[in-house]
Amino acid sequence: MKFLITRAEPHASQLAAALNAKAISTEAVPVMSIAPVELSGAARSRLMNLDLYDSVIVISANAAELLAAHLDQYWPQLPVGIEWVAIGQATANMLASELGELSSDQIHVPDGTDSEALMQLPVFQQVSGAKVLLVKGEGGRDVIHQTLSERGASVTELVLYQRQPAMEFAEQLVQVFRQQPQFVQIASGDSFLNLLAMLEGHLDRGSVVSSDAYWLVPSDRVADLLHSHQVRKEKVLVCNGASNQAILARIQELL
Repeated sequence: MKFLITRAEPHASQLAAALNAKAISTEAVPVMSIAPVELSGAARSRLMNLDLYDSVIVISANAAELLAAHLDQYWPQLPVGIEWVAIGQATANMLASELGELSSDQIHVPDGTDSEALMQLPVFQQVSGAKVLLVKGEGGRDVIHQTLSERGASVTELVLYQRQPAMEFAEQLVQVFRQQPQFVQIASGDSFLNLLAMLEGHLDRGSVVSSDAYWLVPSDRVADLLHSHQVRKEKVLVCNGASNQAILARIQELL
C-alpha cells in the first residue's frame, strides 16, 4: 500500500514512522506553505498588551510557534491570569514547549479538533464582557469569532501567517498521483484545495477526485468539501481528528 502524506515536516516524518511500523509504504509531499506575515503596528500593540486579555486562543501549531517567537521579544515572563486555549493536543504541546512557562495541563484543549468543539469548552460558556485574543493564520472560518461575539465577548484577531499552495513540490505531487496511491491524508479544507491547485495543468481534476484512493480527513466538514468536488462518499474516511493515532485507528478499521 502507498500512503501519501501531505503534511509538512516534522509532522510528516512522525506520521510516516507510525505508518511504516504497520508495513504501510509512505510518500510525503507537503501541499501547504506557511509564510509568516510582517506585523503591523496594531499587531505589535496586541502582543505588547497581552495582559489585557482574559483568554488567548491559538488555532494551530504554526500559530503557537510564531506566537512564542514574538512573545519572547515582549514578555520575558508571561502575564498571569490568562486562560490559554489550543485547538488540538499538537497545538497545545507546541505552545507549552515553545513558551516554556506553561505546561500542557494549563492549556484548555477541546475533545474535537474544529471550531465547534472549541466552543463547547466550559471556559467559553459565560464570556459576556471578556476580552479574547484569537491567534491564527490569514483567512479560515469565522465560527470562533462569530460565536464568541454573539455570547458577548470582545474578540481581537492576531494574524501571524499565510497559507499558500507549496508549488515548489507540484512536480513531486504529480508523480505520486501518477503512481496511484491507495491513501491520501488531508489535514484541512485548505490542504485539499492546495493539492488541487498544485495538480492543475498536470493531471485532469476529474481523474484525481474519481480515483480509487481513500482520502483520510479530520472532520465531517472537510469530508463535505471533498464531496462537493465529486470525491465519492465511500472513498472519504473521516478520522476522529488529525492526530497520528486517529489516522492509524481509521486505517485499521478499514483493513
